[in-house]
Amino acid sequence: RIVEIFRGKIVDVSQETYTIEVTGDGEKIGAILELLKPFGIKDMARTGKVAMSRELFLEELSEGG
Repeated sequence: RIVEIFRGKIVDVSQETYTIEVTGDGEKIGAILELLKPFGIKDMARTGKVAMSRELFLEELSEGG
């Protein structure tokens, strides 16, 4: 339920772990991390701001890149 509340996605599941994707500002990420701490956090990656031109991305796909 925590992931749903924060509009995150469970992107992978194993017998012992869930891989969760959540995007948002620092306050939102901090809040979900606090709620998930009791479950244990094995690893985390915070990428910061990421921007990508959709047009360039589509051109690369059509070129096979």
